[in-house]
Amino acid sequence: MLVRRQWIGLALVVVLLAATVTFVQLVPQRPLADLPATDTLAAMPSRSYRDTIYRNRPRYPKHTPIPLRLHRFNPNFADSIELLEQGLKPWQASNLIHYRRAGGRFRKRSDMRRLYGLSEEQYRKMAPYIDLPDSIERDTLRRDTLPRYVSQKRDTVLELNTADTAELQLLRGIGRWTAVQMVRYREQLGGYYSTRQLYEIEHIDHAMLDTVVERFTVDTTLIRRINVNRCAVSTLSHHPYLRFEQAKAIYELRRNKVRLLSLDDLRSLPQLSPELIDGLSPYLVFE
Repeated sequence: MLVRRQWIGLALVVVLLAATVTFVQLVPQRPLADLPATDTLAAMPSRSYRDTIYRNRPRYPKHTPIPLRLHRFNPNFADSIELLEQGLKPWQASNLIHYRRAGGRFRKRSDMRRLYGLSEEQYRKMAPYIDLPDSIERDTLRRDTLPRYVSQKRDTVLELNTADTAELQLLRGIGRWTAVQMVRYREQLGGYYSTRQLYEIEHIDHAMLDTVVERFTVDTTLIRRINVNRCAVSTLSHHPYLRFEQAKAIYELRRNKVRLLSLDDLRSLPQLSPELIDGLSPYLVFE
């Protein structure tokens, strides 16, 4: 049996429920507004997924075309820029480079006709400029007297601060990887001031360099120099000879002295050894 307190609690619950129902029924509710026709699915404009993608796709700037500049070139060693200057389209230049990478070689001028996609008109325009030094000699010899492989390497002299990878590979002993590393280190330095700097390149074959180092000249007027009184710490620290701490020390010295006048001002820094300062001297100016 329910005791008196339980009856009282039950009665209170019933009274609260009744009061809630009465309140909901007596208080007027705000009617919902009718949706406009444009909000309905049927009235929405039809847009296909393809139209949306086309409208929202990014617009990329067109590449600047390479101007036509006919000049003598060797199709066995010419890079992509040289090939485009001869009037080849980008995909034709790519086909030629893939052909070389697969082991193909052009032994005489008429071999260019075999290039996939090359028209007869394109061949006639570039034929007078195709430079194959050994082609005439090989064409006049009997086939059974030809060597199985005739090397295109030759002993020549190159200017180290202007030679590209294709020219570097013309020297005996220099392959593609070595040529790329030499050009990359030149860009990091700002230019070579001595052929001995080639030995600073990581993983390069020193024995090979001993055989070709005499084949280089260096034009020091082409070196890209850093103005110590105006450059940022990041510019100095990007040079291969300087660590960030050393570049920051130079910057702090300049900030304290307002202006540095010569390399002698740097000799007061304990972070810079005399050998390091001498190595940096061709790359720094104090203007």
